[in-house]
Amino acid sequence: MENGRRALEFKSFDEIMPDVEQLLKGHRTVGTWPLPRILKHLSLVLRRVVDLPASTPHDPSMEVSAEAKNHVFTTGKLPEAVPVPDMLTPESANTAREEADELRAALAHFLASPGPVIKHRLFGALTREEWHRLQLIHCAHHLSFAIPTTTTGQS
Repeated sequence: MENGRRALEFKSFDEIMPDVEQLLKGHRTVGTWPLPRILKHLSLVLRRVVDLPASTPHDPSMEVSAEAKNHVFTTGKLPEAVPVPDMLTPESANTAREEADELRAALAHFLASPGPVIKHRLFGALTREEWHRLQLIHCAHHLSFAIPTTTTGQS
């Protein structure tokens, strides 16, 4: 993958935490965010999209074209360097283990919710299935910047 990232795709939410657990055994990162910050960002996004009310203001001028949206959902890849809103850019984070535990809780919270009901800032109105697919893509995007340095299969 580009910039030293690993190729990563999640087909199920059940695949995310085993990947994170492998990273906790040893990893290196490419890009600018260390693993705890990546995990905190993912947790913030997962919680935010289900906790915000449907009445949350939305700026349609920020939305991308239907073609761009379709490209993301078809390829399973987010474009590089999409600006992250300040409230979703953690300045600091706890330890990687603490942030992994929070991510596990945020995933459970997301999956147990009836939402999301808000519009996505770039893709507009999404079905529940599209929101789920987008979160899998989003998690894979950010976790692809963390490369395991230990082999799987042996504990």
